[in-house]
Amino acid sequence: MNNLKQILAIVMLLSVTVVTAQQTAYVAAESGLSLRDQPDISAKLLSKLSYGEAIGVIENTNKELVVVDGGKKVSGEWVKVETRNHIGYVFNGYLSSTKISKTIRLDLDKLNVEIKNLATSDYKRTHNLKQQDSITINVDIGASPEKKQIVLVDNDYKHVSIFQRYENSISFMSADAQCDSKDWKHFDSEWKPLKQNRSNTFETLAYTENDWKHFIDTSIEDLKTEVIDQCGSDWLDYFKTIKNRKDQPVGVATNRVFLKFILTDFEDNITEKIIEFDMPKGC
Repeated sequence: MNNLKQILAIVMLLSVTVVTAQQTAYVAAESGLSLRDQPDISAKLLSKLSYGEAIGVIENTNKELVVVDGGKKVSGEWVKVETRNHIGYVFNGYLSSTKISKTIRLDLDKLNVEIKNLATSDYKRTHNLKQQDSITINVDIGASPEKKQIVLVDNDYKHVSIFQRYENSISFMSADAQCDSKDWKHFDSEWKPLKQNRSNTFETLAYTENDWKHFIDTSIEDLKTEVIDQCGSDWLDYFKTIKNRKDQPVGVATNRVFLKFILTDFEDNITEKIIEFDMPKGC
């Protein structure tokens, strides 16, 4: 009886050790990661793991692998992992020990698009653009669509081009209140093409202080008239010392960023889709 208890204790200890030894990793492959039943690229495909998905690494196989992705070598080895539905093997060159933010997904007619690591205020992650030409994405406070990766998934177009522009607006601020000029003059930049890092990956543009301060020529008298219309005559007290539109309490900031997708199919038909990123105040 004592021997049986000892054996059961050893089994339980080993089980705890295995569970403790399992490490959490996150899929960093932008187009998904193949899960196979053996540590071999020709082995049976069990599942395609999505970008950012959390999995448990059970053990290393010490079976090394080198792949070429976009002209760059990615080195690693096969590891045994556990997912919600399977136990299998993946290449750890596309695993990350750091949690990866979820993606925003755009579903188009012949194309799926993923925008990486962008937080939204309404937590809406998927947008259907099959039957409409434009959508609005509400960006979270402190987040920005700048310097983000855009990945084309399941692309069935002959050519895809992506362009970006921004819109600046004027606001009027004080130490204890803010009045926004929402329906007045804005500055709209020109469309600029996005950099294409790989055949299926683009990177959004980033803006400097000179960009977001850029605005159309506006006289101080026009600003004062606008203050009265938008905020009331009491706000004129804040404007006694300003000499130009960049002096406090006048502020200029980027309030919207746009992406334009130009899609050319194999019959040379062209479709345009517009994505509007609505920026919270203070971005």
